[in-house]
Amino acid sequence: MSLDISTSSSTAREIAAARQADVVAFLHRVPFALDALKFDFLPGFREDCGYQQTQFQHLDIPVGMLDNDFRNPDLDRYVSRFFEHEPRVGVIGDAYEPDEVDEYVAAAREIQASYPDAELVIVPKCREVIHTIPDDLILGYSRGYADRLAHEFSEPTDWRGQRVHILGGSPPKQLDVIRQLTRPTLTDEPPADIVGLDWNGLHRGAQFGEFWTADGWDDSGRDADHVTVRKTVRHSLGRIRGFWKAHGVWPESTPQENGIHIEYEGPSPSDLDSATCTECGANVWMTRRSPYIAEYDTGEICGYCSYDCYFAHRHRNNLEEFAGEQSVYLPPA
Repeated sequence: MSLDISTSSSTAREIAAARQADVVAFLHRVPFALDALKFDFLPGFREDCGYQQTQFQHLDIPVGMLDNDFRNPDLDRYVSRFFEHEPRVGVIGDAYEPDEVDEYVAAAREIQASYPDAELVIVPKCREVIHTIPDDLILGYSRGYADRLAHEFSEPTDWRGQRVHILGGSPPKQLDVIRQLTRPTLTDEPPADIVGLDWNGLHRGAQFGEFWTADGWDDSGRDADHVTVRKTVRHSLGRIRGFWKAHGVWPESTPQENGIHIEYEGPSPSDLDSATCTECGANVWMTRRSPYIAEYDTGEICGYCSYDCYFAHRHRNNLEEFAGEQSVYLPPA
């Protein structure tokens, strides 16, 4: 565990506990959300997006975190979305003035009446708001690409003693915030309690063949034919998890350990829209043992007249099954 402190062992333990998050979230569509869940990130999405999973067969990923549509906020709509998706973490909205806090708190109380264990976040957008949010709610620390970032209107001392979720920013930037809000002070101010963080910037780099590392973006896979956007994002997710573990921030318990799981049933012959083999054009229903069916991470379901056609098409096009072997239907012998 990496601690940049030199103080008593009791203080070190307090700071280590404050730095260890309860959740590290990754908000994105499938199949990236599925991979994030497998890496023990908390999956979720912004209320206006969703997982965009309609093209995938029988897939049900729980919503761990629900963000608000900060560009087009509507508090009543957000509360309705919360009740629809029942997330563990909800970012209710951005409060630009102290007068806006009451309506956000009222929405939080409405949600808590039905979901008392939900972790609810209000995002201060001015210094005065920080000190008007009730202690049982979480402060959202904006560090990503928001219109007004937390460090632009506040000091680290404003956040100390508070429960904080860091919204956006690459891991090094978030780590810098964590250290600022938790390091020991000469006046013995309590550290902020870092309850969560999220960052969704991996996909933008992956589109250019770059994966994230603690030393910056690495483009070594840019010209490799076998490297897909999904594989690049997945590689970055693994490196981010390792980064947070090395710094003592990764949660002690993770979504899958807490019982969050996905339900997925692979494709079946009834899912085929065409009798034509994707590889050779033959009729998949006219061979002795057919059809073979695969669902790929592109959302496509392809039918084949033989295993050889399935294998050849998959490898020539660098395709990846959506959920491994579960995504392939092999006809009975």
